[in-house]
Amino acid sequence: MTIDDAFIEKWHPKYDEHDEKEYEEIILAVLKDVTGMGTISKLTFERIMNWKAARAKGYVEWKNFDKYKKAFRNALSAQEEQKVTILDDLPGVGIPIASTILHFVYPKIFPIVDFRTVETLQKGEYLDKTKSKYYFRDTSQGYNCFRHTILNIAQRCPTRSLRKIDRALFAYHKIELDPKSKCQQT
Repeated sequence: MTIDDAFIEKWHPKYDEHDEKEYEEIILAVLKDVTGMGTISKLTFERIMNWKAARAKGYVEWKNFDKYKKAFRNALSAQEEQKVTILDDLPGVGIPIASTILHFVYPKIFPIVDFRTVETLQKGEYLDKTKSKYYFRDTSQGYNCFRHTILNIAQRCPTRSLRKIDRALFAYHKIELDPKSKCQQT
């Protein structure tokens, strides 16, 4: 399996999560927050949580949101390789949510990690198959490896955004690798 322009062209339109409008609105809200306040507002963070992992909202310390605002501000000024670690340290924010926050701030250099995209990359031998998908999804070191892999794909496919690459990998997994999806299609 080769993940190239043809792969992305074939698979990204098959992404059927119907979340593109909310995705675009969150990009704009994050830009407004970061430009205006130098951090992410509680309302915008809640939208990000709802978009990525609504069930994780119960682990966020909403009453102590100043801690999150400070961490967002610190992550924005940190070196690239440290940004995800700073956010991962927050209650209710693991690597997948941290990568999502960073993607909304930096949509051209931070991909969103998800077990589906990891498994697709492993199937194509872009990521080490001997490592658990959780290594890439749940550790800073694993995420940085995943990130560099996605950025290499983006460099080889310069007309494709990280969002389109993500959509293609996600759709491929849902249709080709997830047995539940195969059963639903028959």
